[in-house]
Amino acid sequence: MSRADRSRRGLVLLLLGALTCLLGLAAALAPVDADDPVVSWPRAGQEPSSTVLALSPYRPLELTTTIPCAPTADGDVLRTMPAAVDDPVTAPGLSATVTGGTLTIRSGTEVLHSGPAGGDCTYTVTADAGGTVLTRDGATLAEHPDLAPPQVAELSTTLTGPDTAGLGVQLHTDARYESSPTPLKVGLLVAHLLALAATLAVAVRRWTGTRPILAVRPRPGIGDAVVVVVTLAWAVLGPVNIDDSWYALMARQGADTGAIGNAIYQFNVTEAPFTTGQYLMQIWGSLAGWGLLPLRAVPVLLGLGTWVLLRLTMVVLADRVGARPAVVAALAVAHLAWFLPYGITLRPEPVGTVAAAGVLLLVAAALRTGAVGLLAPATAVAVLGVTAAPAALVAAVPLLLALPLVWWHLVYTGWVTRLATVAVAFAAASVAVPLGLADATLADVRESVAVHRWYYFQYPWWREIVHYANLLGPDDQGAWGRRLPVLLTVAVVVLGVVRLVTRRGAGGPLGRAFGFALAATALGLVAVGLSPTKWVNHFGAVAAPATLLLAIALVRGPLPRRAPGRLVAIGTAALGLVAAVIYAGPNLWRPFGDWGQPFGDHSVVDAPVHQDVLAPHLGPLYLRSPLLWLLVAVAALWWAHRRRRAGRPSGAGPDAAVLRTAATGGVVLMLLVFTVAPVQQAPGASVASMNLASLTGEPCGLADAVTVLVPDDGPPPPDGPAELTGAMVDGPPPDRPALPGPVWHAADAGTLRTGWFDVPRGATALLVPVTGELTAGASVTVESADGATAPVRPDLPGSSESGWHDLQVELSGDAAPVRLVVGNPPGTLIGVGAPVPARERPASEVVRGDPVFADQVSALLWPCEDQIVVRHGIAQAPQWRLRVGDGLEGATEDNAFFAPNGGVLTGIGRTATFDELPSRLDPPPGRAAFGWGHVERVVYDHPTDGYDLTVRSERRWGWERLPSLANKEYTGRDFLG
Repeated sequence: MSRADRSRRGLVLLLLGALTCLLGLAAALAPVDADDPVVSWPRAGQEPSSTVLALSPYRPLELTTTIPCAPTADGDVLRTMPAAVDDPVTAPGLSATVTGGTLTIRSGTEVLHSGPAGGDCTYTVTADAGGTVLTRDGATLAEHPDLAPPQVAELSTTLTGPDTAGLGVQLHTDARYESSPTPLKVGLLVAHLLALAATLAVAVRRWTGTRPILAVRPRPGIGDAVVVVVTLAWAVLGPVNIDDSWYALMARQGADTGAIGNAIYQFNVTEAPFTTGQYLMQIWGSLAGWGLLPLRAVPVLLGLGTWVLLRLTMVVLADRVGARPAVVAALAVAHLAWFLPYGITLRPEPVGTVAAAGVLLLVAAALRTGAVGLLAPATAVAVLGVTAAPAALVAAVPLLLALPLVWWHLVYTGWVTRLATVAVAFAAASVAVPLGLADATLADVRESVAVHRWYYFQYPWWREIVHYANLLGPDDQGAWGRRLPVLLTVAVVVLGVVRLVTRRGAGGPLGRAFGFALAATALGLVAVGLSPTKWVNHFGAVAAPATLLLAIALVRGPLPRRAPGRLVAIGTAALGLVAAVIYAGPNLWRPFGDWGQPFGDHSVVDAPVHQDVLAPHLGPLYLRSPLLWLLVAVAALWWAHRRRRAGRPSGAGPDAAVLRTAATGGVVLMLLVFTVAPVQQAPGASVASMNLASLTGEPCGLADAVTVLVPDDGPPPPDGPAELTGAMVDGPPPDRPALPGPVWHAADAGTLRTGWFDVPRGATALLVPVTGELTAGASVTVESADGATAPVRPDLPGSSESGWHDLQVELSGDAAPVRLVVGNPPGTLIGVGAPVPARERPASEVVRGDPVFADQVSALLWPCEDQIVVRHGIAQAPQWRLRVGDGLEGATEDNAFFAPNGGVLTGIGRTATFDELPSRLDPPPGRAAFGWGHVERVVYDHPTDGYDLTVRSERRWGWERLPSLANKEYTGRDFLG
């Protein structure tokens, strides 16, 4: 080809690349049509009455309030925050109260006005990004330019009748991320995608290579069949990742609202540009349903896609050797070692993994053929992977291995081609625009990044040791199955560097492939370290290059076959120690996947203390014993000696034997424990049994497996007065809420004997409300008229409990009338309510049809329920809260309700209480485990629908940024990032 032809082709690519970049930039800055919801209170034609209004984010963008001067009686004219939580710093609301004839209007820490109540006038409070202004009949009384709009969880008043005349609120909620592209933006996005496709196609066609990509076409074999069968089975058996429900909630909410937000905290800000995985689930979940098994079709397809791409990559790297059955078998073991613990998750890492596998294939093909054009789609695929999660930066790492080829291309071409190369690279990277900014603005994404940094603790790259500390921890993150692929890969990287330094075993097809995979894996582990968080889940992003490296090491051994004996001894000992550390990890797979698991008592909460017995073992033989792995090495040496004496090749060395045993044994053991677990859990529910049930017409998970004890409306009346002695008196303790029916309490020594309560037919249990210090000296007994007695947990837990707790008493047969007998020791407080009859009902009957909040760990197992969302800047009010058990309550309960983290349901938590109903799995589990979870009725201070909502629309350009949520003034939270 002549220089003029090359220049013309370069000019075409330069123009195409530049056009693609310009269109991408224009699309990023193009406007969107954003929702502008407006709340009006009171409802049209009605007088003001208190209502819950849980804004999320907590502050409206604009607020206008009119407050009449007339009311003079003491009380609340208006509150946007319950009085019990209306702290000027942590929950800064707006309040107008009358006390002793004085009207005080306050917003946050500022008292806007304090003066005599009464008169024929109207105060108006206006608050927006420009500050807060108070006027009276148009005259300005106070002006605070730096005072933001107040937080809103409710609109409440104690006024009634004529006193409410003139009282009203109108506010614009903060729904900045609920937007859709304008026609202009849609046109630019379509034009950009067409230009991008043309750029990539021309680059691949014009910058070609001189060799075929594949030396041999790989054919399906036993290894492929094993991977497919195990992958499909694992969709049913595999463990639930603790974040699976979180990401499913993002996708499910996105299907309802059009915005992929955090769904749990950080004010539900957009996750853009890291939303590719959620969009995949949103598309599929909208079609197939939101249960665990249907959604697992996404990681199953991603896992099988990764396998196919790695199979092709191995052939590209190692020619015909890469298609040999032994190599395919090793690749299958390595792939499953990574896929089983990390690949079935609904987290975004599998998206990054399949992208990384695609980039590895394209880069390997480019290096083999010299086709620089293949690096253009490789760049686009790498950026696609990075849009899944920050840890998926691993997908871009293989591009670094192609830098010598790019350098050669730049050195031996003219300036037009050099500029075209840069333009094509940027154009390929611009694939991030349609993926990350299709329905959001660049300013929205900047704000999202700022919020994530402000409200979430992030680790710098130099604290990467935290990743490995978590991996070696005694909890679920340090489970032996999660340690297995990571630690084996790290060990092979270290020994592989020794191999390359000694220049032994670096030649031949597999040797060259080993060097490529080693470099990609080492750089991938470095890239994972750049992740701002340090959860063990992130290691799944490095699975693609690590699988290639581990597979080659399984075939050839991690050390050269002719290595000096001292090096073999050191390397084998190191691998043995690594294997021992792997299998010293506990067999913990919470949430839910721990049910029925072997090795120790999984109902013990204190995992660190019991880590020894939770590690894999067979009787007294523990796989963590270094002696066991020494025996594996000795057995390999003995076998090699026998083969040499027989005149045959010695086969695998001791290092390869230890590596193969650890990796293959780990894959087999993972499959074994997750097959045994549901069998041992039977007849109780398990992840596997619920997945199988979803295939046979029972797709509702825990709703089909949980029984709830539901109380009647109230206790029956007693047949006579109670007998009280000592300090026991009628009524609840002074600081406790009242209950339906009679209540008694004692602050000192005293006794109670109630009248008889009839038990209605059909009741299966009694719930006895109890509060107080609940020391072991207190006694609460239910006596039956037929002479039976039932102590109600004489060893009552807790100290200085402030709420009521329902203690359960089982009834058997035809229940006779019952009464309570209570004894309280000196110096303690106890309160007791009348017993309430209760009946067992399936959870599906109890919660079905009502809006529920199933938390970020358990939501996947409640797929049939009406999961609430944050829509129009308002958190939908749930009637039920469904929480995970498994000993994870402390780590999950407050996430959505914690204001300093921007919990999306903080307003709900401020205006409601949660009444837990006794519940259990039915039938009961076969093995002891943590409690399954919690069913809680949500009881609100006020009705939840006492306002009008109108949704308008406003047009915002890509650079327009609304008031930031990332500052200390918003919630009092200091900068964490």
